[in-house]
Order: sequence, then C-alpha cells, then structure tokens
Amino acid sequence: MLHTADWHLGKTLGDLSRHEEHRRFLAFLVDAVRGHDIDAIVVSGDVFDSAYPPQSALSLYYEFLSELRRRTKAAMILTAGNHDSPAVLEAPRGLLSAMGVHVIGRLPKKLKEIVIPLPNAHAPQVIVVALPFLRDRELREGAIGQSADDIRKNLTEGIRRVHQQAAQQTLEWRKRGVPVLAMGHLTAAGGSVCPESEREIHIGGLGAVGEDAFPAEFDYVALGHLHRPQRVGQSDRIRYSGSPIALSFSEASDVKELRVVDFGEGRRVGCHALRLDVERRLAQWRIPFDQLALHLREKQPPRSPLTPWIEVIVENAPGGEPIFQLVQDLARDRPYEVVRVLNQRPLHSPQMQLAEGAGLIDATSMLESPERVFDCRLSAEPGLSDDDRVSLETAFRELLELHHDRTREAENDELTVA
Repeated sequence: MLHTADWHLGKTLGDLSRHEEHRRFLAFLVDAVRGHDIDAIVVSGDVFDSAYPPQSALSLYYEFLSELRRRTKAAMILTAGNHDSPAVLEAPRGLLSAMGVHVIGRLPKKLKEIVIPLPNAHAPQVIVVALPFLRDRELREGAIGQSADDIRKNLTEGIRRVHQQAAQQTLEWRKRGVPVLAMGHLTAAGGSVCPESEREIHIGGLGAVGEDAFPAEFDYVALGHLHRPQRVGQSDRIRYSGSPIALSFSEASDVKELRVVDFGEGRRVGCHALRLDVERRLAQWRIPFDQLALHLREKQPPRSPLTPWIEVIVENAPGGEPIFQLVQDLARDRPYEVVRVLNQRPLHSPQMQLAEGAGLIDATSMLESPERVFDCRLSAEPGLSDDDRVSLETAFRELLELHHDRTREAENDELTVA
C-alpha cells in the first residue's frame, strides 16, 4: 500500500500557480503505482487546498483518477482534511466507488461505514479504517467558562474515544488474522510543523495527541496534516507521509517522499520511503542591503527542472528604498525567479507590535487569513489571562466555522437551484 497526504491541489504561492508541479507529481504517482506493484493508495486528507477548489484543481484530480483507473488496478481511499469540504469531496462518491475509489468526507454516525476491507470483504488482505479530519463539534461539547486545560482534555479524550470505537469495529477481522491500517488527519504532539503552510486544526492548537491515542489494534497509522515526513514515537507504526511538494518557503529544505507499507501473513512486514523528485526548488536567501548586487549576481540557486523560486529577505534597508523593484532589477536574466521580497527593517515599517518577547511581524509577510490576523491581534493584548485567551479563541473559531458552514450551505443552495 502507498501512503500519501496533503496534496493541496489548487494551492498557490502568492498569485503563482502550483498546477504544473502537482500535474507532474500525479503523473509520477501513477508510474509509482505501476512500478512498485501497489495494490492500494491511501490519501490522508487535504486533497484540495480550499473547501471550494478552482476548476483547474478539480480537473487535475479527476484526470488523475481516470488515468489511475486506466493504467492500474489499484484501489484508492481518500479522506477529508481540515482544508477540504466534505460535501465537495463526497459529491461524486457513488460514481467513484464504481472505479474502486472510496471517499470519506465526514465522520458517519455508523463507524462501520469507515471500515473498508481490501481488496474486498470476501478475501480481505488488509482492513482500512478511513478516519477523516475530526472537527471540534464531533469531539466535544462547548460550555461557558471552560479553561484551556478543559478544552485540551475534552479534545484529546474525544480523539482517543473515536479511535477506540473505530478499533472496536475491526475486532472480527483481526480474529481472522487480517491486519489493520488506520488513516487520520490531526496533529501529533511533538511533531515538526511548518507554521507558514499548516493551518491550526483545533482551537489554540489544543488538539495535539500522543502516541497512546492510537490503539494497538492498528498495525499502521497513515497520518496527514503535518507537511514534513516524520514518525510519531520511536517506531514506524505511526507516520506522516508529508506533502508531495514544498507548499511554502518554510518547507524549502524538506525531503519529500511517499510511504510504501507492505502487509503479509496477517501483519505489517515492511515500511519504507519512496523519494519524490523535486520539480521546482524553493529557496530563502537572507541578504544585507549593502550586499544585494553581489549576492544576486553570483549566488547560484538550487537546480530543478522548473525555474527555482526564491524568497529574498533584505536586511537593514534604508527607509524609502523601493526594495522589491530593486531586487527584481538586480535578478533580471538570472537562472531563477524572485517571487517574494521581505524587508527586515526598523520599527518605522508597517508592523504589528506583539507581546513582550514575541518580536515583530512585518505586515508584508502576514498570511492573508482571518486566523492569522486574529492570532496576531490577540498577541497584542499581553494583559489577558490564559483562560481569557482560550475563550476568545474558542468564540472566534466557532464563529468562523459557522460562517464557513453558512457560506457552503448558501453555495449548495445556489447549485441546487441551478
């Protein structure tokens, strides 16, 4: 079986499309399935980068599924991540099931619906527990006056409870000697994160769970959400496959991979990495202002088939300098493209002052998201207690999720009328 996650189809870097990188990855994926005799692919969430992906991303997705079906006999199981819309992902569910593609967008009331025997129920060789991203309302009941510890406890206990209940659904299969692979999209405590490209899943980051949240009945746990390939704990039983392409400059130096997991004789018998070719390299260059011309003329970018993209962080630039245009002029005709320029300059630049010790955030580098703006604004209030902060975060996230739900309902109503 092949474990992958966090495709983020439709993702852009600023206003730059990642379509060609994703197209090449999906072509590689089809070839890998053929070349490594893969029987099934599991995609552990964040198939798309947004709840309502652009048509180009949807076309790429369906073309891949069609090509996979045409060239291989591999089954496929996809679950929704925190970026995905369960409704959008599940809309073609009936059609896709006829192609050997199983889609789980939301946690069903009957957990047996997420237990999928492969290749079939008559002669199963592995059982897949396809758990999608678990939302707060599926894990806990909100209450006035809850502290940060209360919320953390309720979230982690809710995640453990769902995993235990899911494991119970596999007992009859395990008695027959069939191994179990579980999927999940969550944050494991101690995992290495990429803050620029990973959205907080649960309120205040309080939903992180330890290795003990995953029942021993799971022979392998295929996780999504963290973009760096890594294991949870000391064994290969619980792993993040990571994202297939670098989704932000914070991932520029990451080694991207897929995980190949082998099952036989009623157990997991192997797990190894399948390295991915990097089609477009990203790089961060930190350059003092007085050395810009020298560095941009002589510095060699990392090599890749597609033109490398560079983020230049300019240090100690004098006020009033048109930094972006200056860097673009100096980098013209070089074997790379500067796509982002950040100006690290003194306090007179547009910045948000954070709590003491938290530093400064340049307005030009703030992520364009309500969550990021709210978090920065909250950090500017050093007098708040921990409980007050959690209460405000809880209210904001719940309001934002309600807003997204109503937006999705309105768009679905428009589609129904159309």
